[in-house]
Amino acid sequence: MTLRHRVSVAAAVGVLIVVAAVSSMLYFFYAASVHSRADVTLIDAAQQASSITQRIKQSASGGASIPDFGTPVTVGSVELQLFLGPVGVGQPTQFGPLDSRDVAVAEGAQPPYLANEDDGGHQFRVYTAAMPGASGGLVRTSRAADADDGALRNAALLLAGLTVGAAGVTYGAARLAAGRILRPIADLTATAERITQTRDLTARLRSTGRNDDGTGDEVGRLSSSFDTMLAALHESVTAQRHLVADASHELRTPLTSLTTNLDLLEDGAGLADPQAPALVRAAREQADELGQLITDLLDLARYHESAPHRETVRLDLLTDQAVHHLRQRLPHAVIDAELRPCLVDVDPAAVDHAVSNLVDNAVKWSPPGTAVRVVVENGRVSVSDHGPGIAHENLPHIFERFYRAPEARGMPGAGLGLAIVGSVAQANKATVTVRTEPGGSTFTLAFPPLPNSGEFRADQQE
Repeated sequence: MTLRHRVSVAAAVGVLIVVAAVSSMLYFFYAASVHSRADVTLIDAAQQASSITQRIKQSASGGASIPDFGTPVTVGSVELQLFLGPVGVGQPTQFGPLDSRDVAVAEGAQPPYLANEDDGGHQFRVYTAAMPGASGGLVRTSRAADADDGALRNAALLLAGLTVGAAGVTYGAARLAAGRILRPIADLTATAERITQTRDLTARLRSTGRNDDGTGDEVGRLSSSFDTMLAALHESVTAQRHLVADASHELRTPLTSLTTNLDLLEDGAGLADPQAPALVRAAREQADELGQLITDLLDLARYHESAPHRETVRLDLLTDQAVHHLRQRLPHAVIDAELRPCLVDVDPAAVDHAVSNLVDNAVKWSPPGTAVRVVVENGRVSVSDHGPGIAHENLPHIFERFYRAPEARGMPGAGLGLAIVGSVAQANKATVTVRTEPGGSTFTLAFPPLPNSGEFRADQQE
């Protein structure tokens, strides 16, 4: 059963229940009204008993005999029995002999009353009252209890037809409305099935459920989220393919060199060869380069995909630690650090890696003997070098994986350092900007400031 059919059936059943309940109430009110009108008819007929008696007497004038007033007289749908009185207990009537209550009603000792009587298997509604204008007289009006069954049956059939018709109309209208409302969901389903079959992640839904200003109903927001998810998935898959292709290319070079050096050791005189130490040293360097490349790839994937573990740390101390490690690893480097205390909420290990990459990149591009300047303040780390600057056409690509400018292709590295910086910035909700000129470049890694960072700086100054 389709969703459209289920929605239509649910709407029809809901309307059917409501209309059936309303129709039942209307029927009961109508039936009560009909029975009430029938009782009023009996009472009205009893009140006309005097005039009916006069007409009977007038018809018997002129020498004719006076008829038996106990014989029922039909007036419309009502039958009357007239007892001119006085009446007594046991006097025969159409519905059995009179009793003491009937005699009391005739004498005015008790009020008139309505009752249901049986006459040969037929039910009647009977009204008994005192005869107007005749002392001790009695009048009885009766009407068949099923006289209104036809009208009630017609009313019940009409209400039942209206109930079924309302449910049918609701089902049709709901089916048409559901088809229009659920069309974006059908498009979403078709798009998902098409993507499953074709693996084409460039497909987009572009549902009409969205307004021009980008807002819309739940279906429109669902389709928008679906398109966003497809775009992110396509970007992720594309990046993964590029990563695999670039990593294959970058890994092949050190592996080839390492294999070549090992082959030379194996084919020659082995370790007795005078060039063996140089070959072993080169093999170790290539193995280290390969290990560093694999570590950078793993770090890049981790910073890009996983949610970082954040904690509040002092950015100045974190940067000082990274600079200290670089000075130990690169004794020839001249690093001038100006670190002002400030607090940030970041992943410490990732930020340490990013700052180390920025400083290492600045050292690599600065001429020997020139200082790399590192400044920390207000949640920002700025690293400046005295290199040749970055060409304008290279600026849009410097944070891409494995991208290396033509000037950098002869230098060590695989083009992952700045890519890791970009991923760390994205994972920690930071921004990284570049200001470059022929006399050097400045990279700035800016983190969102904490609300209490100003108070922390004031405390440090005191």
